[in-house]
Amino acid sequence: MQGFEEIEHTADLAIRAYGRDMRELFANAARGMFALMAEPSLEDSARQREVRLEGADYEGLLVDWLNELLYLHEVEGETYSQFDIETLSPTKLEARITGRPTKNKTKAIKAATFHNLAIEETANGLVATIVFDV
Repeated sequence: MQGFEEIEHTADLAIRAYGRDMRELFANAARGMFALMAEPSLEDSARQREVRLEGADYEGLLVDWLNELLYLHEVEGETYSQFDIETLSPTKLEARITGRPTKNKTKAIKAATFHNLAIEETANGLVATIVFDV
C-alpha cells in the first residue's frame, strides 16, 4: 500500500496520508501533495534543502510543513520526492528534502489548510486527512 491516497472533496483537493509513526505520516503527506501537483525533471540533478520549523502541536506543524514545502516549490521551482525527517516533536521539525526542477505542474495548490484536519491513531498506525486550497 502506498502511504497516501487522493480523496473526493467538493471544492478543493484532499488526501489521506498514512504512517506507522509520525515521521512516516509527515513524509507521506508531503509525497501525496507533490503527487497531486507536479512532476520533477528526471534529466536534472537532485538538490537537497534543509527545513526547520517550530510549532505548537503535530497538526499545526503538519500544516506548516506542507506550506513550507509549497513555498520552496514556488520559489525554487523544484518538486520534492524524498523527505528525511531527522527531528520531529509536537513543537519542532527538522528535515532534509531532495528534489529536482519541476518539469510539469498538473494542479495548482495554494495552501494546506486546517479544514477537518486531525491526526488519528488506528490499529495500523496513524492517519491524517489533509485538505488543500486550490
